[in-house]
Amino acid sequence: MIGVVGAVLCLGQATLPVEPSVPVATFGQNPEDAYLSPGHYTNAYFGLQFDFPEGLGWRPVPMPSALNRRIQLLDLVSSGGKYAAVTLSAYEYKNKNYTDAKSLLRRQLDQELFDGVDQVHGVAKATVGGKLFYSYEARRGTEQHVMFAGELPGYVLTADLRARDLEVLHRLVSAFTSMEFFPAQESLRRAGKEAGVYQGPAISEQHLQQVRESKPAEHLDAGEIEKGVYRNAEIGITYEYPEGWTVEPAGAIEPAVERYREYVSGEPLLGPRERAVVKACRKTLLSVWRTDPRTTGQVSYDDFGEVTLSAMPLACFPNLRFPSDPKDATAVREFVHGMQITQPLQRDMNEASTYEAGGRTFVLTRGTIAYKTQGDALSRRVSVALAMTVQRGYLLIWLFAAPHDAELRELLHANVGFEPQTAVTKATSVPVRATSIDPVVHDGEGGTGSPTAEPSAAPKQPN
Repeated sequence: MIGVVGAVLCLGQATLPVEPSVPVATFGQNPEDAYLSPGHYTNAYFGLQFDFPEGLGWRPVPMPSALNRRIQLLDLVSSGGKYAAVTLSAYEYKNKNYTDAKSLLRRQLDQELFDGVDQVHGVAKATVGGKLFYSYEARRGTEQHVMFAGELPGYVLTADLRARDLEVLHRLVSAFTSMEFFPAQESLRRAGKEAGVYQGPAISEQHLQQVRESKPAEHLDAGEIEKGVYRNAEIGITYEYPEGWTVEPAGAIEPAVERYREYVSGEPLLGPRERAVVKACRKTLLSVWRTDPRTTGQVSYDDFGEVTLSAMPLACFPNLRFPSDPKDATAVREFVHGMQITQPLQRDMNEASTYEAGGRTFVLTRGTIAYKTQGDALSRRVSVALAMTVQRGYLLIWLFAAPHDAELRELLHANVGFEPQTAVTKATSVPVRATSIDPVVHDGEGGTGSPTAEPSAAPKQPN
């Protein structure tokens, strides 16, 4: 088992693309349309090329889409011995009512000073590829960064260059200020044969449109329930849910937590593009509750319990890669971070582990979530776990929720059966041996065990 405890860092999505790709006819019509190679970033909309400093082992990082007008163009982090990072973004700029480059940068610096950084150099003019930009430099702890902002047609281009080594930071600044601008139609030629199509670290406009048109969730078989067992022939899975629990049309915990968090923060938990993709791709297959709320109209706190199973094609989130090896700690960290983009509850999970059961890898994360619903005087605290695996191209997500950690552990002893990864006819389909979702299973043959986590303190207040 691999423990991934505490904060999960943005460690990248994969190696840089090295195979040439042929873009679609509309490629180059959106600011995020670009080419990426181990040596440089070439934007097909703005007509610019940024050559990376050598020897730092750059790799792209997946990120959630912004909640404002910022369009993420590039996010890179070094994978070598010296830490460095590069972020490029574009802000819409149409007229005098929009924030110009200098004002945007001044506002950014003021916010950083308010949050607590050391100003190294205030806002000053800079030349980038022969164009006027503004810049400032700041330091927090051992990390120092330089921010740039300049106006291009219709947008303000910003760059955030970070490093812990001043020599590396100076190399980054030199590389950025040497950036070339050229007619956008030359981008494919300038990108070179090693470059692959790259549409930013978040969901691209093109991908969003494709998902909206195809609506994968609508075409996914809902499955069937018989005698306490859920079956889905398309995905090839059976799940035996707790005896006596009530089947409901949807889960309760996730939407309740989202409503509360958005009310407190005043902002949505997902960016507009992520929310649209999740809506089009993720489907709730089953939701069961310990107590039927229709008998009394409400469920007391101590009687609460929920298991919700959902599925979505992994192709909906091309930056999200499920770890094939439970011992690959880097892949696990990257996947857990990526799940924060598509599943807001993942941000509250402070513990993660992996295990192998039934011939497949599982990732399990857990934590305690506090939230309020309408009419609550005090916050509720519930123990929540997410168990995730891949079957036939679908990411399966079990959400388990209970008022106490002891009840949560009981829910993890569920029996799950999987058919072969390749879909076959019902006449020849033979499920593999049922396996537990319990994270202490390591033998790959199924079975059960006892989690080692200590029970968390349980609140006393009722519903």
